[in-house]
Amino acid sequence: MASVKEHIGDHLRELVSYPDRHVGSPGNRAATAMFAERIKGFGFDVRRTSFECIEWEYGDALLAVGGEHVEVFAGPYSLACDLDAPLLTASSVEELETDGVRGAVVLIHGELAAKQFMPKNFTFYNPESHRRVIRAMEEHAPAAVVAATGRDPGMVGSQYPFPLFEDGDLDIPNAYMRDVDGERLLAHVGDRVHLRIDSRRIPSTAEHVVATLTGHSPGRIVLTAHIDSRKGSPGALDNASGVAALLGVAELLSEYNEGPTIEIVPFNGEDNYANPGEMIWVAENTGRFDDIVLGINIDDLGQRGTTNHVSFYDCPPETEVVVRKMIDAHPVMSEGPRWFQSDHAIFGLYGRPAIALTTSDIAGFMAEYAHSERDTLELVDVDLVVGAVRFLHDVVTGIARSRGMG
Repeated sequence: MASVKEHIGDHLRELVSYPDRHVGSPGNRAATAMFAERIKGFGFDVRRTSFECIEWEYGDALLAVGGEHVEVFAGPYSLACDLDAPLLTASSVEELETDGVRGAVVLIHGELAAKQFMPKNFTFYNPESHRRVIRAMEEHAPAAVVAATGRDPGMVGSQYPFPLFEDGDLDIPNAYMRDVDGERLLAHVGDRVHLRIDSRRIPSTAEHVVATLTGHSPGRIVLTAHIDSRKGSPGALDNASGVAALLGVAELLSEYNEGPTIEIVPFNGEDNYANPGEMIWVAENTGRFDDIVLGINIDDLGQRGTTNHVSFYDCPPETEVVVRKMIDAHPVMSEGPRWFQSDHAIFGLYGRPAIALTTSDIAGFMAEYAHSERDTLELVDVDLVVGAVRFLHDVVTGIARSRGMG
C-alpha cells in the first residue's frame, strides 16, 4: 500500500503537470476535478459549484514613437487596442483627474506606478487611494494607459516589471514596461505614439469545491489552500504544495468521527483579480461564520532548504496552547511572523481565529520565484510537506480533545 508521502508526491506531480492553473483554464478545471475525486475517496462529502469567469489570452504588445520601438507587455485581462494618439504622462492622481487625458495614451510613472493597484471590484482590501485612480481613469477616459514599473516588494518582487493593473473589470486598455524604458519615453511627451495590445477576454467556467467530514460536536475546523496559480506559472509552491497538504491531511483524517466538523476548501481564485472561489465561499457562509472554531490556511509551504512557519491570528489561549504543543512535537515546524497576503485574512475579516502555514523564507520566495515560470517542483521538499501534514493532523485532533470531544 502506498504511503501518505507517496500520495502527496503524486498529488504534487499531477498539479504541476498542467501548463498552469489560472482560473478559467483547462488546467484549473482539471485540478479542481482531481481534488474533488481524490478527497471523496478519503470519505469526505464533496460539493462542486460551477461558476462563470473570464479566461484571458494575449499576444504581443507594441509601442512605437519617433521611429523607435519600446518594449511593452499586455496588461493582464486588458482590452485590445490598435491606435495612434498623443503621449501624455501622469505621476500623480491629480494628473489623471483632468479631461486633458481624454483620448491620449497616458504613461503612468514615478510614485503613481510604485505599487500595484487593487482591482476595482475587489472586496477584501481596496483603499480609497486605489479607487480614486480607477475613478479618474474611467471618468476622464484616456485611450490607453502604459505603466512604467520597477519592483513591488509588497506584492511579488519576482516580477520585473510588474503589471500596475490586473483587472478584468477595468475597460481601459493597459500595458506595462520597465521603469528605465519609461524614463526614455518621457522625452516623447506630446508626440503621437502607436500602441497595439493583442489581448482577448473569453467567457469560461471554473469550479468551487468544498469537502466536508461531519463531526459529532458543534463547530467547524476549516482548512484552506488556494488551488489556482498565476497564468504562466506551474505554481509548485504557490500553491500546489498547499493543495497536496490538504489532501494529505484529508487522508490522515479519513477515520475521524468525533469533534468539530472538518471542512476542507481549495479556494479557487487567490491569484485571480476577482477572488471568485473566495467570494462564493463567503456568500455560502453568511450567518455561519461564528461556528468556525479555527481557520487554517496553507500557502507557499515546504520550500527546499527552509522550514515551515506557523503564525497566529486572534486565536484564543486554549487554541494557542494546543498548536504550540504540536509545534514543539514536530521538528519541521516553528513559529514565524504574521503575514496577511493570503486567504487566512478572510477569517480575520469575519472575526474568526486562524493560523497560517508557509515557508520560513517567504520573503525570498516572493522575491525570486512566486508568480513566475521558475516556481517548479524542484523547489518543493516533500518531506517538509509531509511533516506539515502530520502536524496539522495532530492540531485538528488535539483541538477536538481539548474541547472534550475527541
